[in-house]
Amino acid sequence: MEPTGNTLPQRVIAVLRTRQYVVFFAIGLYALDVAVPILSAWLHRGARLDELLRNTWGALADAVATGSVTIIALFIVFVLVKTWLRAGYIRSLIGPFHPGAADWRQFARLLGFQLLLEALAAATVGAAVLAGGRLDVAGLIVLAVLLVYLSVIYADYIVILAGVGPLRAIRLSWRTVRAAFLPSVLVLLAVTLLGEATSSLVGDSAAGGLAEAAPMLLVQCAVMGVVLFVADVTLVTIYLDAAEHGRLRSGGRVSPSSRD
Repeated sequence: MEPTGNTLPQRVIAVLRTRQYVVFFAIGLYALDVAVPILSAWLHRGARLDELLRNTWGALADAVATGSVTIIALFIVFVLVKTWLRAGYIRSLIGPFHPGAADWRQFARLLGFQLLLEALAAATVGAAVLAGGRLDVAGLIVLAVLLVYLSVIYADYIVILAGVGPLRAIRLSWRTVRAAFLPSVLVLLAVTLLGEATSSLVGDSAAGGLAEAAPMLLVQCAVMGVVLFVADVTLVTIYLDAAEHGRLRSGGRVSPSSRD
């Protein structure tokens, strides 16, 4: 993805056209994100599918709540597999197809960031439980989480593309957000709202059990995979554009190895 004279939307469209096959990678990653929390919730509570879909905590939160060796093992396998695949996915957005990380250093850096995200998600669940259903507190929690996710929205791309550690990537992510505030907010809101809409449709069909919910789960994975693919391409392009034009001041250039 070399610098060009094209506008940002033109660059995004060009990448979507040349990397359209990577959308299946995005769908698979989203399916993994959907399946593991449902499985850990079932191991934790063993409730009906519709109840599990309404009250999934995530593998780390379930592991902390239960201390179950099985759920702990599930979380470890999940975060390792997801990190490896996520690294390959990001690399595939800017170059030839890659199934995983370039080397163990890249994998370890991205793993550190993924663990931070998982810890944030688990802390959010804990705060929601302590809120006890109070809508005002729940609204503040949602707002705080969205602001945090906005500040780190570019961080995993930066870990791979700039070859830096998670803390440096978070700082560069915030610089990128400030350099492109409006598009960053619009992408985050679009993904959040579409995610909530598809989740509610699946929840409505889950009362009939897995057989009735399975088609909607597959539709959700396909739709959100496409949405996230477009969002990822947009965000990667925004970051590269900001780095190439010097709007990140220092430390935001793409490392040569990230293009391999």
